[in-house]
Amino acid sequence: MQKEKIYLGDPRGDKKDDHEYWQKLLWNCWHTDQTLYYLLHGIRCGGAEVIPTKKSFCLMPGEWDEAEWNEIKRDKLSPFKDKLINIFKLTRVGRVLDEPLPDGIFKQRVRWESL
Repeated sequence: MQKEKIYLGDPRGDKKDDHEYWQKLLWNCWHTDQTLYYLLHGIRCGGAEVIPTKKSFCLMPGEWDEAEWNEIKRDKLSPFKDKLINIFKLTRVGRVLDEPLPDGIFKQRVRWESL
């Protein structure tokens, strides 16, 4: 029997400065790329932090030492660079809704009229 995957949220509620950002970030990852979700969840467990920028976020090592952080960036995060940038931008403006799209939404043809 396969074990059901469940959304866990921010594992470091004790880190209040960026807790709400991590809640949204991990939620958005859960609904878009669960592999990235589990990676970021583990990095957050180790104490990583996010700092808001004007349009995105900056991922910081927090409690990770420099050598470990450089290894994480090189070996774990670099394959997800583009997805991570997109998730950060998405999270900066909002949160993915947990509801299905209406049936046939992408099959409908839209007629654009010039103004």
